[in-house]
Amino acid sequence: MLELSVKIPGGKALNLVASPAETVGDIKQNVIESPESCMHSCFYLQFNGERLSEFAELNDIEGLVSGSQLVMVRDQYTDREVRAHVCRLRDLLIGPFKPSVYDFGIDAGATENAALPDPVTTEKPKHIFNGHNMEKLIPLQSFFPKNYHRDRQNPQCLAGITVSGWNPVPQFRKLQGDLLYLNVTTLEGPTYSITGAVSGFFVNQSTPAVFNPAPRTQLNHYQNHSLISLLTNLSPRFQTQFKLLQNFITSKPMLEVLPGTVPYVAYPWCVKAPEDAVTKEGSEQPHTFDASRASESYLNYGIEASDSLRDWNDELQTHRELPRSNLQERVLRDRLINKVQADFAEAAAKGAMAVVEGNVTPLNPLDTPETHMFIYNNIFFSKGLDGRGMFADIGGDAAAHVATGKDLEGVRLVNSIDLEGACTLGTVVVDYRGTRVVAQSIVPGIFRRQEDSSPAYGSVDSGVTVSADPQFHELAGSLAKYLHLAENTVVDAEGKSATLFGSIETKGITGADGRKYLLDLFRLNPTDIEFQEAESDTQSSLPDYPHHLTLLRPELVDLYWEHKSREFQRTQAEAKKKQEKPEGENATAETTTKTEGKEEPKAEKKEDTKEAAEETAGPEFELSFNPDVFCAVKHPETEAGIAEHQKQEGDVRALSQFLRNLIVPGLVADLISYEVSVIDSQSLSKLLHRRGVNLRYLGRIAQLMDQAGEQFRVTKVKSLIYQAMVTRALKHILRDLLADLPAVQTQACVAHVLNCLLGDHYNAAPKPELAGANPATPAFATLTPASLRSLIQSEIAARFRYELPASALEFDSANRIACLRDLCLAAGLQIAIRQYHFEPVLTSERPTTFLAQDILNLVPRVKDASARSLFAEQTFEAGRLSLAQGQRQLGVELLMESLALHEQTYGFLHPETGRCYAALAMIYHHLGEKEMAQDFQKKAIIISERTCGLDDPDTIHNYLNLGLYEHGLGNTNAALACLKHAMGYWQLLNGTGHPDLATVDNNVAVILQSLQDFPLSCRFFERAQQTHEKILGPDHTLTATSNHVLAKAYALCGDFKKALQIEKNAFRVFQTVLGDEDPKTKESNEWLQELTAGAVMTAKMA
Repeated sequence: MLELSVKIPGGKALNLVASPAETVGDIKQNVIESPESCMHSCFYLQFNGERLSEFAELNDIEGLVSGSQLVMVRDQYTDREVRAHVCRLRDLLIGPFKPSVYDFGIDAGATENAALPDPVTTEKPKHIFNGHNMEKLIPLQSFFPKNYHRDRQNPQCLAGITVSGWNPVPQFRKLQGDLLYLNVTTLEGPTYSITGAVSGFFVNQSTPAVFNPAPRTQLNHYQNHSLISLLTNLSPRFQTQFKLLQNFITSKPMLEVLPGTVPYVAYPWCVKAPEDAVTKEGSEQPHTFDASRASESYLNYGIEASDSLRDWNDELQTHRELPRSNLQERVLRDRLINKVQADFAEAAAKGAMAVVEGNVTPLNPLDTPETHMFIYNNIFFSKGLDGRGMFADIGGDAAAHVATGKDLEGVRLVNSIDLEGACTLGTVVVDYRGTRVVAQSIVPGIFRRQEDSSPAYGSVDSGVTVSADPQFHELAGSLAKYLHLAENTVVDAEGKSATLFGSIETKGITGADGRKYLLDLFRLNPTDIEFQEAESDTQSSLPDYPHHLTLLRPELVDLYWEHKSREFQRTQAEAKKKQEKPEGENATAETTTKTEGKEEPKAEKKEDTKEAAEETAGPEFELSFNPDVFCAVKHPETEAGIAEHQKQEGDVRALSQFLRNLIVPGLVADLISYEVSVIDSQSLSKLLHRRGVNLRYLGRIAQLMDQAGEQFRVTKVKSLIYQAMVTRALKHILRDLLADLPAVQTQACVAHVLNCLLGDHYNAAPKPELAGANPATPAFATLTPASLRSLIQSEIAARFRYELPASALEFDSANRIACLRDLCLAAGLQIAIRQYHFEPVLTSERPTTFLAQDILNLVPRVKDASARSLFAEQTFEAGRLSLAQGQRQLGVELLMESLALHEQTYGFLHPETGRCYAALAMIYHHLGEKEMAQDFQKKAIIISERTCGLDDPDTIHNYLNLGLYEHGLGNTNAALACLKHAMGYWQLLNGTGHPDLATVDNNVAVILQSLQDFPLSCRFFERAQQTHEKILGPDHTLTATSNHVLAKAYALCGDFKKALQIEKNAFRVFQTVLGDEDPKTKESNEWLQELTAGAVMTAKMA
């Protein structure tokens, strides 16, 4: 690292620490963001009298070493620079959290870490669990802590700053250096007209009625290079308030105030309603007055918005072509790629919303709406519908909807391989208001391909014509090695054969820029033929599956390939062992003969040795899959072609059977034995995908659980499976209802659907709130609780091949909240935080549980194709391996290097960076570095809250771990605050009765014992014991351990009789399962004796 200083004009030197791989532009950005120099934005840096290029790396600057000093030199403004300077001032005046009406949702990236109760003021024996009702779940009104607020009341520095009506600058003033005119009203009252010029800012003599751009020289301080410095001289109150604002900004943790990036910003599913935020004077305002907000586009992008137009495809491909020969180049390349992909995702989401809202004119307005195509902000948009009939034979719109997601998955796969020369389009899928929109960067020259529309590789007409360019074939072959794709010979309509790697649906196009692009990557994985054949049974009472595009997941392909590879290696090893003995005897005899003869030259010996080594190595393992088998693709009818095709069909069928017969039953066994922990539908979905299981197998999982019995541990997990199926079915129903619905009826539609499913006990016949004078009755208005339940059951039967019992749609209050949360997250809903009554209440004046006004927003669901940084992950794994081998110093250095790589590659606010912080905190905890563990875990919590969600399972587990770290540091009350916070959200998601929650109960009880609150600790120990007994049974060792701990707790309370009875149960299990010589059995026996003596003594005293 380099320790540098930057000399600021008229101020002290600013000290910085930078990496040699950073650029001069990075140093400049650090200077701009520093509180001591934030008033400067238009400058360049000098070293030894020479101007430095912003793109130069520090290690390339001759003579720059640690301790060197750079010099800031004020530069002349341009139109772009002066607008950026004003935007910088506006950002500072808004404050650290920068709420924006342009955000997709309310409370974007909210964090509650700073809102937890302050443990310092809590005195013993008082603690946060005093008066805690263990039977009552937290109400929805407590979703945010009581002292949580958005911190919008920043110190006010100006009464107003707006773009003047005298803009744009007239031509005759441009020649004199004028660039921009502003109106600024200070807190003292006067309004100044200010000119932004090439040399800086000055007060002019213009008024709203008279244009006089001449400087107002009668003022003592009428000009300055910096607008902030000019306002400081003009307004003493601005100077005072701006210092307070800077202190306010710097008092907040960096991770809380950093702006997030799409799609890595979490939006809470329930938020404060606007009317609740303005009930008191001075409270948070849902929307603030800002006269210059409408001018932000002009300030950011110029009068013609030319700065906003970017060539997304060229940026993406140029960054991917950057050199990557060393660490610095790889990190810079990955960072730039992630940055441009994040910018592209944000622009794509905004464009998709504009398309759905009808604000973009289609390129083909005369065609049907399903086929409309759009270009907005240099991004190509299309809807996820089968407008051109490409999927008519395999499901139509349903298949097209799935294909868009599979195509995104394929782009992500190819991006993760990162093969030089293989170009993919920037791709984002956006679901908004019932419509799926696909956003893609534009291939250069794609709209000029009129004479020859056929691709260089693959087919655009389902195999009628097939192209197989040799260069593309070589490129596809390189990808096929990573994706386990087989070489595939197909026959077109004219009988011509072509050999491809992968599917004919994958297309290769050479753009006008000479790059080779791979498109339509939705069929990179083979068909799940076992599922198709099992569900096409004509005797089944279930409805037809919506489509035939039932593809397997890439994770399953990798798992199966590794499984078969291990089998192959094991077979080879066994065969080699069988051949070793006879071959060894023959080799000994031959060696003896040759030694006696002594006639073999040395060169011949080397050749024989090489041939023997090749023979010993044996055949290499090969397994690849043809994604076109079991599809309507013609293959050669020759004997060799038929044999090869049958072999490929057998490989794909074996892969499908591996999923159905091995992976899914193994997953069910792990779920009901709690070998894996899932507490909501989102964590269940992630688990299935990691195991290579498609979500369509939820019904199969439920069937296997039906066969496992009705034990509590089975029904608990099965209820979560039911909830996931109901949520996904309801999401599809809601998507169909919203697709063609006017925007003004969206709130009423969502509220009515929720009332029919979750509010039918409160009002058995809910009526929709229809807005407007539209005579046509919308489809959602005809829904009733019974008809909606019937629709959900039909949807589940079709999509998951399972007949859901009617009882699964009868929720209790806890399950209703959990189901409501899952649906909001799946559909992008944001509802108001309030007490929703699900049962009849006499005091309520609401006609239904949900009103239209409770639906506050619909957030677009954005999915992008960004790949993970393998180098950062490999460095982290190397660090963990070094620690496991006892190399502590090397391990810690590698882990810290991995953290730096995560931050440089992904940025600070990214889920992967948060997981790296959490893993490092756990490692430091085990190494005894408690303060480091606490600091890293707090950062992990903030990142997790802002990127995953306030009540995401990862966030909950992070709070649980922070509670342990705080307890290890002796911060008992802080530990209890973290544990209670996590428990509240856990019960909101999953209720009670989970073994992980039993562990939390044990931890809380232990901490309460340290505070000498023995009665309350007994209650937590008791609930943990009850959970273990429900899930594992009374004769399990974990249940016995819970009984043993509970007996000790009752002994501390002085109830020796009850403790003795409980300890007898523990001793019986230990003795039966573990034997008399096990340490746990011996300890339990000793406690029995002590408790017996204590009970006798208590009886005598009585």
